[in-house]
Amino acid sequence: MNRLRVAVIGAGVMGRFHATIYASLPHTDLVAIVDPNRSQLEKARRTFGCAIYSRLEDMIAAVRPDAASVAAPTSAHYILTRTLLHTGIHVLVEKPMATNVPQARELVDLSRDRGLVLQVGHITRFYQAVQLLNAQIKRPYLVEARRLTPSARIRDVGVILDLMIHDIDIVLGIVESPITEVMVAGHMLNGNRHEDMAAAQVHFENGCIARLLASRIAPDAERTLVVAEPQQTLRLDFAKEPHTEIATFHPVASENGNRVQVDRRVVFEENPLRKELEHFLARIWQSADPIGTLDHDLRSLELATLLMTKMQRQPVLG
Repeated sequence: MNRLRVAVIGAGVMGRFHATIYASLPHTDLVAIVDPNRSQLEKARRTFGCAIYSRLEDMIAAVRPDAASVAAPTSAHYILTRTLLHTGIHVLVEKPMATNVPQARELVDLSRDRGLVLQVGHITRFYQAVQLLNAQIKRPYLVEARRLTPSARIRDVGVILDLMIHDIDIVLGIVESPITEVMVAGHMLNGNRHEDMAAAQVHFENGCIARLLASRIAPDAERTLVVAEPQQTLRLDFAKEPHTEIATFHPVASENGNRVQVDRRVVFEENPLRKELEHFLARIWQSADPIGTLDHDLRSLELATLLMTKMQRQPVLG
């Protein structure tokens, strides 16, 4: 197994997470970090001891790594990823890969034309609880997802691309049916250009309904997912990190009528980001198949941007 030289684009919170993991992995050398913020760069240099650059082009000219993580602001994902792919560098880009579908399709086509790994950072795919859900759910008729936080680091996009897209990706992974109708409402507060909360309802051809709520102005944090099918209902609570609590509700017949039996289990989520980065590297070494394809990534982005388009005429609250 050849050693891979890896760079991280973005020295913020998520970029430092990526860098920390790469620096700890065998067969991987963290060779550079790129960020226009000089103070962030100096902090990264002291922490990781690798080369630092304020411009991506300078890093490529001097180092030219085998692979890179793009953990920069969402609005910069497209241009940074395109530059890396054009140079022949494998890319893991945090979700979403772009803020619109045409740009995302361009990146997908470019990666395929160059024979490069392009992986989108849908980290929930690497949650053990989500993998168990995908294996267990067969005929959902209702999905309810709530992803709420009192604040958010990301302000260059709204909550649909920042938060709701996680649940969109999960829902489209368990509901195998075309979408027939989409409704959405939300609010942009205090003059913000992007939505701070959004509520969506998605109808599928097979009758399933998905209800999605995302907010970065909630009083308390909540990350829950409820999936109902005829013989069972599952409720996942992701807010108990590093654990996910799974409650399964079964109707049980008794002498006094139907009752509900509840089975609870707790799953330890052992560093999903590390699993995601290890999977990215394994794909470069051609020792793993994708967990979620680029077509799945495009499908999730298509629904997210459709919701955003339908929200364009929403009023701005003071």
